[in-house]
Amino acid sequence: MKRAISFIIGIDGGGTRTVGILTTETGEPLAQVESGPSNYHVVGEVETQVVLENVIGELREKAGIPSTASIRFCLGMAGLGRAEDKRIIGRICDELGISGNRILTHDAHIALVGGTEKQHGVIVISGTGAIVYGINADGREARSSGWGYLLGDEGSGYDIAIKGLRAVVRAADGRGSATDLTNRILDELELNAPDELIRWTHAVGRDTIAELSKVVFDAARSSDTIAEQIVEDATTELVCAASSVIKQLAFDGTFDIVLSGGNLVHQPMFAEKLRCQFAQLAPNASVHLPIHDPAYGAVLLAQNSL
Repeated sequence: MKRAISFIIGIDGGGTRTVGILTTETGEPLAQVESGPSNYHVVGEVETQVVLENVIGELREKAGIPSTASIRFCLGMAGLGRAEDKRIIGRICDELGISGNRILTHDAHIALVGGTEKQHGVIVISGTGAIVYGINADGREARSSGWGYLLGDEGSGYDIAIKGLRAVVRAADGRGSATDLTNRILDELELNAPDELIRWTHAVGRDTIAELSKVVFDAARSSDTIAEQIVEDATTELVCAASSVIKQLAFDGTFDIVLSGGNLVHQPMFAEKLRCQFAQLAPNASVHLPIHDPAYGAVLLAQNSL
């Protein structure tokens, strides 16, 4: 009997969007789709199942693959390092007909594999949130930060933005130095005075606040001292988290440190600050931006298990 054609579907499921990619078993991309959030903590289990079903269905339709084809799935989703989350997503996958031929892991894992094209290394992520995650050659894992915006996520977009907002209100009170962040943030939000920030911050979500990090970076590039210090503190926090992971995993010889997330990919100044500190902390490390996006990292993980 002729063996069915094998394909791979890699999915990066987050709280903002879901990206799916379908490839051949050798990793040749055939289709890619993007949909809404699929983190069940954000949208609920029902919506998570709907989004995953739609992404998988659309990938199959776009690629025109036969219903008899065998598919290897890898889902990388926030929280899937925890047993309870893995159980819930596993049940959703069972209901979608994705049973034995699957890998369920967390988003930092697929981002690391996609970012390095390897099964080991360290990834430093600064997006809306922040986390450092690593795997060594023995397969041992470690992580630091990633506790969420209430408990930590130092060095994240939210952390940088909220410190910028606090600098504005401290300056308005006379408790802190004057800063160009005041005019820049008020102009960005089309507000007239710092006291209007109270209503604005209570009316928007974490992601919207985190977007103000770009204003802090702009002010830092223009030599605003307060903004420069915020960025410097964010750099220190990410390096501290990375140092913890590197120490836990005791890397021997050369290894990769990939800088990922919107703040590091789109803010060269921020990434360069980390590169400089890593040159002292881990001189054997190759520090670089991601080679592939996380969804393709899920493909590489699935491919490695075939």
